Amino acid sequence: MYEDKAWVDTKLDELDRKLNEVVSSLCGEEQRYNIFKLAFDEVLERLPAGRPLLSQIKIEYESVIDAIVQKKRNATRFEQNQLTRFTEEGTIRNYQHYISEIEFKLTQAREECLRIQNELEIMSNERIVAKQEYEAKVVQHRMTKPHMTSAKRQLLRLQGKEATDMACLERELQRVKLELEEAKATSERRYIAVQRKHSLQKQLEEKEEVKVGLAEKARLLRGTLTKLNTACEAVLEYTKGEATDHFHTNLADFVIDALVKWNGVEESIEDEDDPEKEREAEVVLDCFESFNDLFQDGLYEQAAIMAANSPKGVLRSYSIMEKFKGSAKPQNGDKCPLLMYCEALLESAAVYKPLSVEESLVCAECIIQQEGGGSCGLAHWIEQRVLPTSVQLGKLIFNQCKCSKRCGCGYKRLAFSVFERCNSFQQAALCLVELNQYASFMALGERAKFSKEDYANVLYTSPSVELAVYLISYPPMSASVLTLFEAMHLLSVALTAAEGVKLLEKYSKQRNQSVMAIILQDDRTSWDIWQSLIHHLQSEVFDDWAVDIYAALVVKMTLSQVMDSIIQEQQFLADSSQYQNTSRHGSNTEVDAESSIHPESIAPSIYNSSSDEDSQNASEEGTHEAADDHSSGDQSSEP
Repeated sequence: MYEDKAWVDTKLDELDRKLNEVVSSLCGEEQRYNIFKLAFDEVLERLPAGRPLLSQIKIEYESVIDAIVQKKRNATRFEQNQLTRFTEEGTIRNYQHYISEIEFKLTQAREECLRIQNELEIMSNERIVAKQEYEAKVVQHRMTKPHMTSAKRQLLRLQGKEATDMACLERELQRVKLELEEAKATSERRYIAVQRKHSLQKQLEEKEEVKVGLAEKARLLRGTLTKLNTACEAVLEYTKGEATDHFHTNLADFVIDALVKWNGVEESIEDEDDPEKEREAEVVLDCFESFNDLFQDGLYEQAAIMAANSPKGVLRSYSIMEKFKGSAKPQNGDKCPLLMYCEALLESAAVYKPLSVEESLVCAECIIQQEGGGSCGLAHWIEQRVLPTSVQLGKLIFNQCKCSKRCGCGYKRLAFSVFERCNSFQQAALCLVELNQYASFMALGERAKFSKEDYANVLYTSPSVELAVYLISYPPMSASVLTLFEAMHLLSVALTAAEGVKLLEKYSKQRNQSVMAIILQDDRTSWDIWQSLIHHLQSEVFDDWAVDIYAALVVKMTLSQVMDSIIQEQQFLADSSQYQNTSRHGSNTEVDAESSIHPESIAPSIYNSSSDEDSQNASEEGTHEAADDHSSGDQSSEP
């Protein structure tokens, strides 16, 4: 152990001396690299136990360093080429011409700003003058108007200005007179004597009793008439010889059997003869005939109103809507017949049952065509809960937005409202993302309890670097929804690998961390994601980024293996130490309890043996820690 420590001290002194020589001789970085490389080779020769692992680490570090050196050379060559190209006379002339154009545009912009500023000053002065004139008129009016007490104002129910206006006072007088006349007429009609009221109520009850008696009498007479008709039909059938039943030997038995059969269908006969149902059927038939007549005559607006307000909504159906859709096209700027019918349906929707999904979609299409790019009318019907909301309706509204960048038509905001009412939170989240309201989208995800797959689907469907940044580092959340490289992989698949690289550069710049540091901190990204991401980078000519990520992954795996080996070795040492202590305590328990030797007499030997063992373990651990320090020192010095 002491020899290794002396050898290490010697090598450290030698390494410092060589490095000082390199600094004094002003040589390049390659000599420092060669010095550390030779020192690392000597460490490999000195430590045969860790030679395979250290050799692998050396190979990986050398490959990374070679790649970095090659990049620096390429960057230097590129800078020289750019400098050569920029110093050419043609390039300088182009830049001078471009600068002159920019200066001319700046001059024009300054002149336009001065003109606008002068106009604003003139408008501001005019506004100040108008305000002063108005204030002067108000002061003059207050000085000239008569005084009125607050009691009179409350009596007239007028405000301050209206209490001095003659026209308002005359209108108020007319209103009070009309209210007085209506109150007098109502009191004369409403209030009658109590005796008269009781007599009228008694007459009404008597008429109700007469009505019930007549209805019962009519039912009995109708039943008797039906029985007589049934008996007459049975007699005619028997006399004509049409009876096929041989069990009836005489006419009386045949008639009795027919009456028994009639009793089984008596209730249905009474229902068919119900006058209320007959009147309802007649009203429906009249409505059908009137609607067909109006539709054939081309009076589509009247036909639409009649169909929308038909009894029991018999004409409020999808078939009638198809009939209006197949009608003749309007001419000379007339309104579409289908639009007339849809407006009539929506205006009368509060009285009838809600529209179906198909009917609501047709109505929404008509309203959108009528507005021609606006969403106010459609939003009005949806807010009034007249137009039923559904996922299909939300998709229809969402697809109407044709805005290139920011939505100015309002369709996406309206589609979000529809999806939220339908509890279709995934579609609602897409609307918020399209509106660039990322904070609201994250709040919606927390409220709807989005999973990681839901967030990934939203990013894949509507990919953008800004959304990916929100998913990676949203402040209210304790942990990110997606890792940086998961979001980078989704952007590379949905868009291009350039967008993924853009996200990585932006995140690295915000956190002020290198790519290797970010990869070493990432313990959530799966190996499949890493492989797919590297494949996309290589396929789109981002070999440098692919090499950097792969090298960082190899370093991460190597460090993980080193840490695992160290932990296993420490665990082995702890287990062996515990085993030795257990065996020693077991031998001490064999001492006879009746002997005169007290525990205090044997305690020093136990403590000495344990202290010797502890010192031995400490020396072994010191050896391993020294080896680890050398290995870590080599690792830190080599890059």
